[in-house]
Amino acid sequence: MNRSILSRPCSRYAISDNQSGSVTMHQTKQPNLLSLVCLFLVSCLWLVEAGAWTDKITETAYVNSVCQLTPEAQCSWAILIDVQAPGVDMHESSLASARLDRSNFERANFSRSIFQLANLKDTNLMLSNLEFAHMHGVNLQNANLMFANLSGASLFDADLSGADLRGANLVGAILIKAKFDGATWTDGRICAENSIGECR
Repeated sequence: MNRSILSRPCSRYAISDNQSGSVTMHQTKQPNLLSLVCLFLVSCLWLVEAGAWTDKITETAYVNSVCQLTPEAQCSWAILIDVQAPGVDMHESSLASARLDRSNFERANFSRSIFQLANLKDTNLMLSNLEFAHMHGVNLQNANLMFANLSGASLFDADLSGADLRGANLVGAILIKAKFDGATWTDGRICAENSIGECR
């Protein structure tokens, strides 16, 4: 007769009495829900990383009718290609998966904003404030980041190939897996091919 069921991550056990009166523990064959959820999340993370480098988003694929260029804006999936908004204040905004390529955001304030998987290719971010911005997987190819404040920003898995980082503040920035091929570094050096996580 079963007394109870004990659950542990990645496995499931049952406690039962045998005929001698002693207690034994055996593993059940039923799949643990937690382990299935873990497997699903790992699969999702793999897909997110794979999609981090995409530049094949059609200009009509995403629609956001509530996006306004204001602080704390909700602009995820918005299409803001070729926008002229120098000096705009959008601190703490959500811009995940947004199309911002070729736009002018010189001197803009994006501090603590979320840009995950956004496209900022060829965008002018000179002198912009990106302090503590979340920029996981962002496309910053050929972006102008001269004198930009990227202190504390997360650039994990971002693509900054060909970007201009002269004079930029990268103190405390997370550069793990970030790509800097052909980028101009903060001191004016040109980063070599296969510059991952640092300028070589």
